[in-house]
Amino acid sequence: MSPAKPQGELDQFFLLSQDLFCCIDFMGTLLNVNPTFEHLLGYSAQELIGRPCGVIIDPQDYAVIEHALMRLRDGRKIEAFDVRARSWQGELFWLEVSACANDDVIYVIARDITRRKTADQQLALLQRSVESSTNGVVIVDAQADDLPMVYVNRAFEQITGYARDDVMGLNCRFLQGEETDAATLKQLRRAIQERRDVHVMLRNYRRDGTLFWNDLYISPVRDEQGVVTHFIGVQNDVTAQREYQAQLRHNAHHDALTGLPNRQLLHQRLAQGCVLAKRYQRYLAVLFIDLDDFKPINDSLGHDVGDFILISVARRLEEELRPWDTVARIGGDEFIVLLPDLAHEQDVMQVVERLLARLSAPYWYQGEELHITASIGIGTDDGSITKPRTLIQQADLAMYKAKGRGRNTYQWYTDELNRRVTERVNLRHALAQAIEQEQFELHYQPQIDSVSGRVVGVEALLRWQHPQQGNIPPIDFIGLSEETGQIIPISDWVLRRACLDAVALNRGEHAPLTMAVNVSPMQVQRPGFVASIERVLAETGLSAELLEIEITEGVLMDSTEHAIDAIEGLRALGVNIALDDFGTGFSSLSYLKRLPIQKLKIDRSFIRDVTCDENDAAIVEGVITLAEKLGLTVLIEGVETREQFLYLRERHPTYLQGYYFARPIPLDALIDYLDRFDQHAVLRDLAGA
Repeated sequence: MSPAKPQGELDQFFLLSQDLFCCIDFMGTLLNVNPTFEHLLGYSAQELIGRPCGVIIDPQDYAVIEHALMRLRDGRKIEAFDVRARSWQGELFWLEVSACANDDVIYVIARDITRRKTADQQLALLQRSVESSTNGVVIVDAQADDLPMVYVNRAFEQITGYARDDVMGLNCRFLQGEETDAATLKQLRRAIQERRDVHVMLRNYRRDGTLFWNDLYISPVRDEQGVVTHFIGVQNDVTAQREYQAQLRHNAHHDALTGLPNRQLLHQRLAQGCVLAKRYQRYLAVLFIDLDDFKPINDSLGHDVGDFILISVARRLEEELRPWDTVARIGGDEFIVLLPDLAHEQDVMQVVERLLARLSAPYWYQGEELHITASIGIGTDDGSITKPRTLIQQADLAMYKAKGRGRNTYQWYTDELNRRVTERVNLRHALAQAIEQEQFELHYQPQIDSVSGRVVGVEALLRWQHPQQGNIPPIDFIGLSEETGQIIPISDWVLRRACLDAVALNRGEHAPLTMAVNVSPMQVQRPGFVASIERVLAETGLSAELLEIEITEGVLMDSTEHAIDAIEGLRALGVNIALDDFGTGFSSLSYLKRLPIQKLKIDRSFIRDVTCDENDAAIVEGVITLAEKLGLTVLIEGVETREQFLYLRERHPTYLQGYYFARPIPLDALIDYLDRFDQHAVLRDLAGA
């Protein structure tokens, strides 16, 4: 097909136009194209003429072309429409097309608008991104007076509460308030004046007056000549983050339950208080407050009640102190009060007495009246102390002294108190070493049948031979070991050693000999106590009936039912049970009749004057009579003289134990004693009386 040529004045335009120009018939067949057409799409005229125009149109826009041809066939002119075309290499172009028909030829002129389309798409994408952003975006006119806002996005409206129409033309300063930091505003204004980026944190206010923290970035927008035409501000509402961070800082320095300062914050204020005491020659006092018998309340009534007590104590302490004083909770039911800036050391007494009275007042929980008291230890400093935390340690020591003096009272720290506590701490460390290095040994004291005169058993008694200090009496370390829990490994060792020695003793001609072993209340309360006894018996080979476990009345003070169950478990094994130191402790006859015991041991304190004191004699006789009625045997401890022995043997045929027969002695000495012991001599001694 020969190319169609434009007529007349169109010839020059057709050839020289920078736009794409072509001629098509009413069927859409290409009749001619200009050089620009060829250059842009990469086709030659020969490749296109005679082919349908759809060869260069993107398939997505075929319908657009069909619609345009239909309009032209109807005699209508096409002003402009956008269509996508593809080059010979497949590259996509956007064309803006206009067309008109003359007779049987359609003249088409198109302009390449690919750049504009790309820019429009990018602009639409950016606008969509800005509108969808969770950050507030503000654009202000840098060329206008007072930098009015010309655009805000949806997030700005959500953050500030202001509608877009309400803020157009205003300066952003209307978001500020009296508490907005002046230094930050100065930094912001200087950056705007100098036409540079700036990042600030502003305290702004919403439309309803509530505060929000605005994390604001501002950047200038420059034209092609570098002139700043606008400023773009991006704001981020970080109120929740700031509040969370503030809460974290508060939690790091305050107790979660009471809201009081914790140990960390207390130490900071204590250090400050010591500095001030030294600088201004004032006194600083530390009160260590521990609630009396809080644990029984917490355990029996529940943690809700315990928490109520702790919170109430915290409020009462705060109400009784000066604004610059500090009250802190350092754990459990322990509180510390810090009193800085005291003119005289004795000024602390007014506070202490006021606190004791306030804390002992009734606490009302859900209509129930609760009572609790406190013990207070006092430590003071006149600015001379070098380690502030030492004051807390001193007050702590004094508090324990107050506990020992009956509670609901106070005690000052003294050097003598420190010396005794230091000795106690050293003893505890030495005790730990003794357990590890097995510095203990057992001594045994024989028990005599006053009727037959023979040795029927021995009691195992613990001795501690310290490498440097020599023999340490049990009275000096048994109580401490119970407080620290070290009594458990000690008792385990004693039981095993005693059972092994009992097996050795009962191999000889003196068998049977009962081995009596003391156990602490703490050991009886342990889960698995009965199983541990059974295991030791099995491992050592000692018959259960040759083991006698001695318990004190203190076992019944806590968890009485558990203690009774444990004792019944031992009896089921065949182990004998003796109640030690009878008459000096709990002594509840209602529990005595329930206990599956076989023996009562009368304490030595009743024997010392039994021959001359009618009261002691009456007590001994009463206990023996009670035991006989209950079917129990009796062992009397502390028999130290022949007079006591004869008195008791004549009146009370029981078992006897004491220095008159033998002191506690090591196993080897005990074996030698048994070999030399003559029961008939005991009886002859009685006969010769």
